[in-house]
This record gives sequence, C-alpha cells and structure tokens, in this order.
Amino acid sequence: MTVTQQAIASAALRYKGKGYVYGGDCSGGPGDWDCSSFVSYVLGHDLKMRLPGGGKFGDPGEPPNAHGPVVLDYAQWPGATTVSQPSRGDLVCWPGSGPDGHIGIVLGPNQMISALNPQLGTLVSPIDGSGPAGVPHIFRQVTGKAGQLPPPAVASAHLPGLAGSAAGALLLTVGLVGGAAVLIVVAWPVITGVVGFGIASGVKHARQS
Repeated sequence: MTVTQQAIASAALRYKGKGYVYGGDCSGGPGDWDCSSFVSYVLGHDLKMRLPGGGKFGDPGEPPNAHGPVVLDYAQWPGATTVSQPSRGDLVCWPGSGPDGHIGIVLGPNQMISALNPQLGTLVSPIDGSGPAGVPHIFRQVTGKAGQLPPPAVASAHLPGLAGSAAGALLLTVGLVGGAAVLIVVAWPVITGVVGFGIASGVKHARQS
C-alpha cells in the first residue's frame, strides 16, 4: 500500500484537541503521547507503516509497549528525505533531545499539527515559533512506502554441474522471520531421491538511540 502525503495529514488532523503526555507511549490511546509518539501513532497505528528502526506499532520496544522513536530518529530516518520546500503531510523536525527537540506534521504554509505541551495538547499551530528556541527546523518528506518491505521477489536460475541429465533451480525470496528481513535460498535438484535443501540468513536492524 502506498501512503500519500495527504493521507498523513488527514490522519493527523483527526486528533486535533487530544492531549499531551511527556514520554507518553500511546498505551492509553490517542492523547497519551508526546510529539514524537504522536507521529508514530499516525504513521504506525493508523497508516500501518514501519517506524524508524524498522519496527511496527505494537512490536516490543514500539508504542504502545514503549515510547519508540524520538525526534532525532525521525530527523535521521532513511524512510524520509530532507526537502527545502515542504508539502502538506511532510514532517517538520527541530532535531534535539528531550525538550530541545520537537516534531509535527505540515498542514500548509507555516501551519502544522503536533502534540505541543501539557497545557495546549495536540493542536494546529504556526510552524514558526512552535519549536525550541534557537533550534532550526528541517522538513522531511516521508517516502510513499517508507519502512515497508517490498513484496517477495522471486528469481530462478539453473544450477550448473549436476550429474547426467539432472537439472536444478535456485529460488531466491525475501521474507520476514521474527521481524527481520530474511534472504532465503532454496535449491531443488531435479534428481530422483535427492531432497531439496534450504538456507536462510537474516540481519536485524536496531534503532539508533
């Protein structure tokens, strides 16, 4: 499924007027979030996208089991690209840790929605003046399939060197095992009495704190 910028903005706007909890992990539902876990809820819960670090909403270490990605993770996320001219649905980040960072979702020229603070909650506000003082903001455009694994790709090739009239095939596919991307190599020699074999290897990607 391709996620559009308009879909991101529309999903975020549903939560205008909800609350704010510093360090909130969304376990209490909408409003139990801070600025970054609000963005994780919109992208991960509503739009089913993978979050920075490759996890999904509901995975261990991700909302609502933990806070999950913070502002700096979104500012460096390979699932988004930095742009100079923002569009509706882009992310606006003030890269920093804790109170020195902030993130929201662009709605229009100098307008965003974000979980701002305990007093104001989740609201629409101007971009200018809404971030930490002295911290420049950047705009990040989420790619259409950010963090989503592609459909399994299958390729086949003959295996050389099999005796007599025997032939074989090599099957390559990408799948998920325990949340990790896995390359599976399976060879099926076409020889009576020979059993096919499989080799699987995977690499997990850990989120940078």
